[in-house]
Amino acid sequence: MSDVTSRPPGGPAAAGSGGGLKANALRMGDVVIMALASSGPTQSIAVGIVGLMLAVYYHTFMAILICFIPMIGIAIGYQRLNAWQPSAGATYSWVGRALNPHAGFFAGWIMLMYYTIGTTSLTVPLGTYFLSFFSNSAANDKYWVALVGSIFDILVLIVAALGIKLSARFNWGWAIFEYVLMIGFAVAAIVMIYFTGLSGSVHTLSSLFTLPRTGLMSGILIAIFLYSGWDTAAYVGEEAKGKQAGRAAILSVVILFFIYSFVIFAFQGIAPFGTMNANQANILAFVGDKIGGGFWKNVMIVAVLGGTLASLQAAIVSSGRISFAMGRDRVFPKFFDNVHPRWRTPWNATILLGLLNVVFLWGTTLFSSIGHALDNIVSTLGLMAAIFYFLTAFTAIWYYRKVITKGAGNFILGGVLPGFGAAFMAFVIVYMLVTGQFTTTNLVFGFGLALVGLILSFVSKGVGHAKFYSDPTTSFGDKVEAAFENPEPPSDGFGL
Repeated sequence: MSDVTSRPPGGPAAAGSGGGLKANALRMGDVVIMALASSGPTQSIAVGIVGLMLAVYYHTFMAILICFIPMIGIAIGYQRLNAWQPSAGATYSWVGRALNPHAGFFAGWIMLMYYTIGTTSLTVPLGTYFLSFFSNSAANDKYWVALVGSIFDILVLIVAALGIKLSARFNWGWAIFEYVLMIGFAVAAIVMIYFTGLSGSVHTLSSLFTLPRTGLMSGILIAIFLYSGWDTAAYVGEEAKGKQAGRAAILSVVILFFIYSFVIFAFQGIAPFGTMNANQANILAFVGDKIGGGFWKNVMIVAVLGGTLASLQAAIVSSGRISFAMGRDRVFPKFFDNVHPRWRTPWNATILLGLLNVVFLWGTTLFSSIGHALDNIVSTLGLMAAIFYFLTAFTAIWYYRKVITKGAGNFILGGVLPGFGAAFMAFVIVYMLVTGQFTTTNLVFGFGLALVGLILSFVSKGVGHAKFYSDPTTSFGDKVEAAFENPEPPSDGFGL
């Protein structure tokens, strides 16, 4: 594998210790697997299936389908922006250079909060499922859960710090096992429901294309959370061969749609609604036991553990690279612009953000019950994801605005689909605000932390005087604007 190091977009090689990230380290399959791991179908279902059912009852497929259409448009926006400029900062870099530096910092901050606070929704199930092997009481003890989750967090932090190729191999190992297992259980659940006559369930095929009478927007916010994470493909763009990270993002969204649609539809019908709700803390263990008995319950627990570990590791990879890109541009302290000379990973950023995950885990766990914490975190993450997905899709349209009318393909792929994705995310945010469906936790962690990021951007400009805010080669300005006159769109739209 080549030892060539990547260069930050629009500037010289990284000035931090150790040089730049390792270029051409990942194949397209590696990037797809890392994106899927970050979204974490297994752990996301474990955390979100009951909340989704509480919102839309048995009409989960419609919430997932409605989200898929704008999400694929946003993924196309990612692909087109990655074709312009692969960057470890992704949305942070694109928004900052194409729209406004402060908007870019704001996007980067939101993404960091997503991948840092978001790990709480990963480490809590890790502790719960692992402890359930030994003691049900320990699995419901928030202190034991936090302790075990912290140990797992440190273990995957070590994997993330020791090289992107090791991280990819780690994700490959668990992906094959957990996806085969989840699809196999889903098939077994369908057979159990429709061929053996499962009693006590109102699960029917007619619910597939029926809109729920209430709770659709809450369900959509949870569905956004289920999909979110695939954008990890963009953060490893500088380390991927060619410009395959954008293509991997699109493929990841398509795969996630099929996994979530089939698996959640199958699992939601294996027991009455009330029973599912009563077992929400360890719902997939309950599913495994219901379908195959005690042995398969334990196998399902192992799958959740492995999938969650892979997802947690991908989240640390993402946050490390985003903060590295911001440190490289000097909008964050130079401390973050440090690449290990051997492993070619953003060493300081990865370690600091990984340990910060532990802090958030303990803070959340100590002040709330496990179930209540999960509900709050999931909704907050959906809000944060909606914000930075909106910014990315809008930026993709803005950057290619001079060429999206040059041909039907460019108009649909460069304008209509990303535009619909941006409009959808904006609508979800505004609707939830106007109708008062955000909880206090949503507002404090979602908008409150977002506001802190905007304030920090102005502080960064005033204190650090980073060129990102003024130099046209690294931010919005004359040279970037001149590039808009003849931007180079992806050669074939999807780039597939």
